[in-house]
Amino acid sequence: MSSTEISSLPVNTPAEALAISPEALEVANCFLQTQDLGKTAAELDISIDLVSQMLNRREVKAYVDHVFASMGFNNKFKVRDLLDTIIQKKLQQMDEADIGSTKDITEILALSHKITMEQQAHDLAIEKLRSAQQIRTQVNIQNNGDQTVSRYSTLIQQLLEPEFIDV
Repeated sequence: MSSTEISSLPVNTPAEALAISPEALEVANCFLQTQDLGKTAAELDISIDLVSQMLNRREVKAYVDHVFASMGFNNKFKVRDLLDTIIQKKLQQMDEADIGSTKDITEILALSHKITMEQQAHDLAIEKLRSAQQIRTQVNIQNNGDQTVSRYSTLIQQLLEPEFIDV
């Protein structure tokens, strides 16, 4: 990681906003900088087992994955910009050289299309997983009215009717 990427890590962000304890956030950020369990443990002066336990927490894993995916060429927007730049340069070279062959540009465009389709498929799969994990509750209330008289409905009727007791 470069120094600008390291300084952009949210080390001063409140833990409530990230839903991560401050200790786990410190371990996660140190791990992102060192990218090694042993170095992280040595730098923070804690055991490797504790580093491993903190990094295996669901919210810490999600944070590390998010930061990793948004830095460098793992960021889908940076990859898209780079591909667009390459395509523009290739088209400019073809125009300047008056070359009739389009083999290189078609390969680059095919690669660009393939990456875009894979990203869209990945985003769709994630969205399906999110929608599948939503809690769904169905409540069925059976109201038979006066057509059938069951013991349950008789009991409910008796409980709901006021009883007048003469004193």
